[in-house]
Amino acid sequence: MSDPIKLQILKAVVDEIKTITPANGYASDLSDFDPGDGVFTSRVYRGRAFFGEGDPVPMISVLEATNGEDVRNEMVASTPVSEYWWPLLIQGWVVDDKENPTDPVYPLLADVRKCFAKQMKRTAGHYDRHIFGFGEDVITGIQFSGGLVRPANELSAYAGFHMMLELCILDKADA
Repeated sequence: MSDPIKLQILKAVVDEIKTITPANGYASDLSDFDPGDGVFTSRVYRGRAFFGEGDPVPMISVLEATNGEDVRNEMVASTPVSEYWWPLLIQGWVVDDKENPTDPVYPLLADVRKCFAKQMKRTAGHYDRHIFGFGEDVITGIQFSGGLVRPANELSAYAGFHMMLELCILDKADA
């Protein structure tokens, strides 16, 4: 049995974020890396809300967002096929600059937005309309926010950003 469609989409979003590397024209490097022990470590995660000192920086987490849309999403799922916006929260962290703590966050945020903008161009007919590799019968739209940059605080030892990524998905509950 294959993964449910939402998990397939989350995996595709994470895989696309991992293409953010200097070799691909970005300032940041979010590819998997070897910290020196011979085991490759990810910098991009799904469903991970907490990080510790041993985690790599920069790093990104993709979570389902909670907002007023949650109730509406539950209501439309009562039909075999429904279309709705699925909100995802994208969070990123970097090592602070001592003098200007949030400055290093802006290039990472810009790289993530650039990555999503490439997917958005697919909906404008520039490519093949296969957002994150899915056909238009799965993901019918994409939008994302400008992001919000924050310094380290009681929840995180790193400066970081939060942004919304929303995907309009065609949900086939009976599939």
